[in-house]
Amino acid sequence: MKKRIRKPAHTAYAVTLMGVMGVSAITPALPEIARAFSISRQEAGLLVVFFTLPGIVFSPVTGVVADRFGRKVVVSIAIFLFGVSGFLCTLVNFRTMLLLRLIQGSSASSLVALSTTIIGDAYEGRERAKIIGYNASILTIGIALYQLSGGYLASLCWKYPFYMFLLAIPVSIFVLLSPLPEVRSEKSFSEYFRKVGSTFNRRMYVLFLTGMIAYAILYGTFLTYLPFAIQSAGGSSVRIGEIQATMSLSTALFAANLTRISDRIKRVIPAGFTAYGISLIGILISYLLKCEFCFFIPAVIFGFAQGTVLPTLQHEIVSMTEAEGRAAVMSTYGSVSKLGQTTGPAFFGLFSISGVYEVGSVLAFSVAFLHCLHRSHLNNSQNPHIPHIHRQKNTGGKLSESGTKKKKI
Repeated sequence: MKKRIRKPAHTAYAVTLMGVMGVSAITPALPEIARAFSISRQEAGLLVVFFTLPGIVFSPVTGVVADRFGRKVVVSIAIFLFGVSGFLCTLVNFRTMLLLRLIQGSSASSLVALSTTIIGDAYEGRERAKIIGYNASILTIGIALYQLSGGYLASLCWKYPFYMFLLAIPVSIFVLLSPLPEVRSEKSFSEYFRKVGSTFNRRMYVLFLTGMIAYAILYGTFLTYLPFAIQSAGGSSVRIGEIQATMSLSTALFAANLTRISDRIKRVIPAGFTAYGISLIGILISYLLKCEFCFFIPAVIFGFAQGTVLPTLQHEIVSMTEAEGRAAVMSTYGSVSKLGQTTGPAFFGLFSISGVYEVGSVLAFSVAFLHCLHRSHLNNSQNPHIPHIHRQKNTGGKLSESGTKKKKI
């Protein structure tokens, strides 16, 4: 049921760019939105929470629909609804804006997961790892552009960043007209869910939990509360956008070289979480020193963490799934990621600005340590189901990472 095409990556990149716009375009505007509506920073942070919250439920559902009826139509409709609901936020009061963000988040809940699914459908082995790395680079370059644009536009008016969501309408048409691998499961629902459920083993659960924590750190410490830390140091909305964009560009650089990095660093995920911890300590120091320019250094380090941890998690998960259940698995991972994105701002909002980065650094170092222990246990047991980027070869689409022929669900 799968028809391979030559270059589906450009469509996946376009989907990814839409999937990351929902938060990155407006986080630089959060202080201005709080000022415009006379609300607290925690209330302004609800614009992030309400966007990510529905993904916990809708992301797996969207994945199942995409497995059963194909990727193209599902993705195109989701992008269109995402753009329209985002633009309408400029026309309403804050309460109605939260409702529209809920609708917008429902539409966008699986976009990044489905873009990775498209890549997984069309590529194998080391080439897949490379394309996923490129996709992460495109993702972060897009975030950087959205943050820079959002920061500049917010300095003019808080509404202007929301106009960027209109870009989703032509992109939805582009996706609908694009050729994509034709992957659909025609098995009964019971057999389909049984096959998908068999994918989940201990390693998969560890990867899902790790992804949830990584997104909680990203959305809690960096995207939601970093703007307030920078503002307290005298930084403007433009400076906030510049610093967040620096992190995104750093992420793009390291993600584009993921295969090279994994050849040199055997434990990429622990190294990435160590970088998270170092970065958060750097942000804390910058905040205490009230030095707005000092934030650029930890932003680069945070970019290394993002550029290594997230694409490595995506690659390992997509490599452990079969084609006709891949959208469901990746969307379930997206749901868990949304849980991290939702709980991150809420959890870190319990602390003062300095407390956010103290707690965040301890959490990051703890995950790095625990991952080292877990990986050592897996290496000792020689689990054959764990894909390693630096050991994979391009199989030309004939063999999976384990060296066996791929089976259809």
